[in-house]
Amino acid sequence: MDKQFKVYLSESFDPRFNLSVEEWLMKSSSPNELILFLWQNENTIVIGRNQNPYKECNIIKLKGDGTRLIRRLSGGGAVYHDLGNLNFTFIAGDENYDVERNMKVILDAISKFGIHGYFSGRNDLMVQERKFSGNAFISDNGMNCHHGTLLVDVDLDKLSRYLTVSHLKLESKGIDSVSSRVINLKEISPQITTEGLKDALITSFNELYKTESQIITLNEKAIDLTTYLEKYHSWEWNYSESPDFSIVIEEKFDWGIFEIHLEFSD
Repeated sequence: MDKQFKVYLSESFDPRFNLSVEEWLMKSSSPNELILFLWQNENTIVIGRNQNPYKECNIIKLKGDGTRLIRRLSGGGAVYHDLGNLNFTFIAGDENYDVERNMKVILDAISKFGIHGYFSGRNDLMVQERKFSGNAFISDNGMNCHHGTLLVDVDLDKLSRYLTVSHLKLESKGIDSVSSRVINLKEISPQITTEGLKDALITSFNELYKTESQIITLNEKAIDLTTYLEKYHSWEWNYSESPDFSIVIEEKFDWGIFEIHLEFSD
């Protein structure tokens, strides 16, 4: 069967819609399709499938600021999304799934702005030894999803404020904050924008596969995602799916950091 190349662009900034689209694409696409989905969320924390939001995030601050918290299907860490961030998703069947090629699409796209990045081997894309993209993966019933973030011009102050990281661990590594470990691509190439990067990613995707992809724009009126939306709207999925432990106690010694997890379950 001939390969089919498709690019989906979301017009919505609602994380519940966009994660529903991603899950819908995984379940409804055929194995011969290679899909690139580009999307953005407004003021959102997205946590990994097995994370505890009360441990990873400052729930009081993000709720006070009206920032949404959503759980995704894949593993990995918590990330902050605003409109200065561009999210990408590659979806393909087992025979056409190639993470190295996916990474090449991204690295070739940013090179069009004079940015020379590299894959760290720890699911991150880096430039100047700082992360601009975190990646996570899902495989289900012969279909594969590789998705991640691209920090173009994200509010790094909010990123640091909402995401909870052990101060002792940062101190032990000589790191001042979360924002000191990540970098916006705009810091390297001032002319880059999220819209410009979208165009560059589509061009890079087409160049790599020597094709002219079908481009499909999606919004809340274009498809019925009711089944998926119910999950991403629910407190049960976003919060109660968390692991049972709720308290962490840390103490720093000369030989390292001693950490105790107090776990509670029903």
